[in-house]
Amino acid sequence: MLFRKITLSDKEKNETPLQPQPVSAEGAPVYILGDTALACFLAVKLITAGHRVIVLAGPKENTSLSTNGITVKEDYQLQKLHSKIETALWLKETPELLIIASRSSRTKAMLTAVSKNKIKNCPVISFTRMKDKNFISDILGVPVISAYFEGWLSDKNQIVTAYGRNPEIILCAETGSAAYQTMEKLLADTRIGLRTNSLPLQAFWNSFAVYAPCSLLSAASGKSIFDITKNKELRKQLQTLLKEIVSITPRVLPPFDADELLKRIFNIPSSYNFPLAEQIRLHQTGDIDFISSVIQEASFQNKCTLPLTGLLLKSIYEQIIERK
Repeated sequence: MLFRKITLSDKEKNETPLQPQPVSAEGAPVYILGDTALACFLAVKLITAGHRVIVLAGPKENTSLSTNGITVKEDYQLQKLHSKIETALWLKETPELLIIASRSSRTKAMLTAVSKNKIKNCPVISFTRMKDKNFISDILGVPVISAYFEGWLSDKNQIVTAYGRNPEIILCAETGSAAYQTMEKLLADTRIGLRTNSLPLQAFWNSFAVYAPCSLLSAASGKSIFDITKNKELRKQLQTLLKEIVSITPRVLPPFDADELLKRIFNIPSSYNFPLAEQIRLHQTGDIDFISSVIQEASFQNKCTLPLTGLLLKSIYEQIIERK
């Protein structure tokens, strides 16, 4: 299976970004907590589809989002989308939906901007990578629905690039739930698909089993996944990593197949780079701490040893220490 690289003509690259049509201020807005690539991508897509969106971030981030806006470039669209984004420092009203898409290391602090009294019974959806999201429910006083973005995003200089085609959101909720029906309505004109998985543990590991080994090997080797799959030695290491990850998946789940996971990795767009390497360069440890914590707990529960995974974790932490 080969990677497919999509390129745009000079005319398409220089095309003026489309501005969203003005939207009505009637009705409750969608609030998005965070300023990650996913938070900005969802904000622009929902605004362009005609919804009112308010992003909750820090003072500096809010100023940039509201003044300069965000441009979204998509492989499957010939045009760019651009929007200035309405921002706030705290929840002003009961939202139609609260989306949590903040960095895991900042989520607890950022939740101080969300009033429990204002949330009431609105659906709350969290994309933030965390082992345990129960503390979010405890803070907000409502159930939190886990969600996973099946797509590939990067952000740089106020530009979010969406690689590949047909992004989807996996929502851990029944189709009859308020969260699912609200998301279905909001995404109707965004070209973002919506699927459901009523088993949160399965959805978590389905995402983690690709994200973790790819992040570790690309960060430790300094290579993109595209380059790793073309290198015989690194490809062998990737296959070993996948087998080690499969060995620690919870026994209550249907068994994962390392070969099937490898096929999914071969379908990752060739231009995409996992963010862990850049986080290390910037002295950020959020993703590596999360990955390490999940792996250590799961390997202990399953009484498994993970030689290559442990070696890569050690190498990455050594890089972090050296760069400080």
